[in-house]
Amino acid sequence: MRFANRLTNSSSYRLLNGGALIQFMQKSASKEEAVQWVLNDIGVKSENVMVFGDDFNDLGLFQMCGVPIAMENAIIELKNCEAHVTDSNDNDGVAVAIERFMGVINC
Repeated sequence: MRFANRLTNSSSYRLLNGGALIQFMQKSASKEEAVQWVLNDIGVKSENVMVFGDDFNDLGLFQMCGVPIAMENAIIELKNCEAHVTDSNDNDGVAVAIERFMGVINC
């Protein structure tokens, strides 16, 4: 029996990079739901949150949060979300963006 046939109706998966990478996710779970839960708990509004992403599972966060930052190696759909673009994962893009936005270095 193929592995894909063993998945239940409550989960989903995506084959990426020609099948070299598989992403599994519970259909009822999402990054944005988790982040919203934390924000509600600490009393922070989503428009005051910076998020980083590079793939389809980050689209909801980019639509929800006020400062979406796409990695240079991100899918075009994220870059098209009026997101800022930083260096790639391999070039410490998260650190570069934090330094820029927090005024640690002049850009």
